[in-house]
Amino acid sequence: MALWKITAKMSTNAPCKNKKQKIEKGMSVETSTMSSSNPLGMTREHPRLAQLFMSKYGVEIDPSRMTYSYFICDRID
Repeated sequence: MALWKITAKMSTNAPCKNKKQKIEKGMSVETSTMSSSNPLGMTREHPRLAQLFMSKYGVEIDPSRMTYSYFICDRID
């Protein structure tokens, strides 16, 4: 099992479903995966990552926009 921190690279509304919402640089969530693969590189993990941002910050992110363009992924364990 691996622990990961997903952090917003910049302040923008581009990955948000509602363009009135915005992610801010430094917003982050933590998650775990059963494999050692980076969750941003695994499409099946994107809906869960988007849900984590919704739960923590109330920002609805389009799962198809959970990419390296907007987010950084660091292993924390």
